[in-house]
Amino acid sequence: MRIIIYICGLLFITSCTRVLDQTPQDRISEQNFYKTATDAESAVVGIYNSVQTFAQSSGPQYPLAFDAGSDLDSALLLNYNPYSKHLIPVDDPIVQNYWMNNYTGIGRCNDVIQNVGGMDSTLFASGQKQRILGEAYFMRAYFYFGLIRAYGDVPIVTVPYQSYNTNFTIPRSATADVFKQILADLKIAEATLPVTYPASIDTRGRATQGGAKALLAQVYLSTKDYANAAAKALEVMNNSTYTLVTGAAAYRSMFSPNGKNGTESIFEIQYLTSSNQPNSLSSFYLPNGVPSGIQPSSYQIAPTAKIVNAFETGDIRAATAVARSTDKIPVPYVFKYQRLTNGTDQNFIAIRLAEIILLRAEALNNQGQTTDAIAALNIIRRRAFGLPLDVASVHDFPSANDLANNYTLALAIENERMKELCFEGQRFYDLARTGRSQDIMNVPANRMVWPIPLREIGRNPLLTQNEAYK
Repeated sequence: MRIIIYICGLLFITSCTRVLDQTPQDRISEQNFYKTATDAESAVVGIYNSVQTFAQSSGPQYPLAFDAGSDLDSALLLNYNPYSKHLIPVDDPIVQNYWMNNYTGIGRCNDVIQNVGGMDSTLFASGQKQRILGEAYFMRAYFYFGLIRAYGDVPIVTVPYQSYNTNFTIPRSATADVFKQILADLKIAEATLPVTYPASIDTRGRATQGGAKALLAQVYLSTKDYANAAAKALEVMNNSTYTLVTGAAAYRSMFSPNGKNGTESIFEIQYLTSSNQPNSLSSFYLPNGVPSGIQPSSYQIAPTAKIVNAFETGDIRAATAVARSTDKIPVPYVFKYQRLTNGTDQNFIAIRLAEIILLRAEALNNQGQTTDAIAALNIIRRRAFGLPLDVASVHDFPSANDLANNYTLALAIENERMKELCFEGQRFYDLARTGRSQDIMNVPANRMVWPIPLREIGRNPLLTQNEAYK
């Protein structure tokens, strides 16, 4: 395990002194820890390290592996070819690491929920204990939602580790039951988390009430509870903490190392530099011939012609999503992930406002509320062309492009999500949850989940393998 000291930069620079003085979580027990409010803060900060690891090491899992399995990315080298071809071996290390990192995070959440929950409330400042518990409930839901998207049915573990046979020799729970657990956790988080923290970086980097509402909206959409999905999305949209960035420069900056924790971000995974709290995503996307000040990499993942050609003339998102190298033989590359030549890494925005607005459009359309759905969709379209968000334009649905492509409103929303959220880990799951993978990629539904890791099946005789991998 990594120690809590390792993640001091994960959340906020100003907290490093406080975190460095705390006891490492991998060396603690109930007997010598969870004695003070500082202990409890240290433990909850430690949870965020597990989500940070998704984009670290030699084989990042999220969003890279998910994007490689979509129709927007193509793997050029060995590691991610199985994801592009939807022929993932059961012993694939990326599959194993994603399982392990999520359950490590869940274990830390369970420790905090049980131990902090049992602490004397008088040890804490007003509302502090409830907020710490809310963070743990939010993060546990976040990890389980990630597991569902990758593996489908997974074991539910809600208590701290006691013994292998007790805690890990258990069967998979049905996806519907996992969703129930996620919803229960998020409702607690929603009721106990703050709207903001004193510092902006904390508001974007830690769990908030807005983050809980946004994740609730995602879960409701996944379970086809469209009324609640639309309602929660609207609550997020009405929260003044979050506003869309406007203009090409601001949109570009949102995905740059110098544009961290902007107003559009709801939940953002924090990274620092290539040598301290690194984000490894850029190491797989950038060829030689990138702009000055940006560090080239091994170019293992390339955008497909579909997404390269998807943007209409004037769409400010195009230059941020994809670019073309200046090599003798230019190649297209994903430009949403960068590392500066001085080693500075960007963050990863896990949830942002634009996604929630498009989520509301989809949920409303599925209820037949087309007028309101179109209004939500057009907020994003106007921003994409640098137009006032409240003024009708020629790019509103249905635009000439929509008519030329025979888009229904549902297809227009799907297409807008593709362009707005490309390379952010969304497209794979969008096609899986809507049942569109066969139509779009000729990939059957049973290949839109990963295999249960072979190592886990070997250790737990009660685990079963997903049908496509038997």
